[in-house]
Amino acid sequence: MRYEWPRELSEKDMREMIELMDAVAVKEQTLGFYEPLGVEKGMPLLRAFDADLRKGAIDVLTVRDDADDRIVGMVTLARAPLPARRHIVDMRRCVVAPDRRGQFLLEGWSEALNKARDMGCEVITLEVRDDGPLGLWERLGFREYGRLPDYARADGRAVTGHYLYARIADILAHFEATGTWLHEPQHDRVAVAS
Repeated sequence: MRYEWPRELSEKDMREMIELMDAVAVKEQTLGFYEPLGVEKGMPLLRAFDADLRKGAIDVLTVRDDADDRIVGMVTLARAPLPARRHIVDMRRCVVAPDRRGQFLLEGWSEALNKARDMGCEVITLEVRDDGPLGLWERLGFREYGRLPDYARADGRAVTGHYLYARIADILAHFEATGTWLHEPQHDRVAVAS
């Protein structure tokens, strides 16, 4: 696998990212859309994404297969724009091809974590749906700081969204002490009033 932080996307990159997101959308609805986007709907989204990338508003890690140079994973980092919040980076669109899950996650996590640290950030935040990989993020050291019961809707029902954070220094210290990125799960989630 090859890990890259491009400053712009080619037409080929955008098409591969659409194919990647579509492959995930077929199996789950955790990306915010219910069905594959396809090129017609996906290209305007990816062109806006590319514009943000070129402006430096976001950074994107792409993971390419060495054999065919195809994008098989991606994650976006968006640093908070306000001066008082520049120590925070939001992790978005963490997408791994269904046939590649379990093959490069921890190495990709290391890449994203080191990039966030190199950006001068101290805290990583992310949002994950109740039907998404919440337990995985908790195993990587994230803790919940909020919850929205009607975060998204799928098949006519409300889906809860969880807001998570991790302190980069704590994650790095854990890795240094244990030799693994994985943490024991925490069970102190935020209580939500019904």
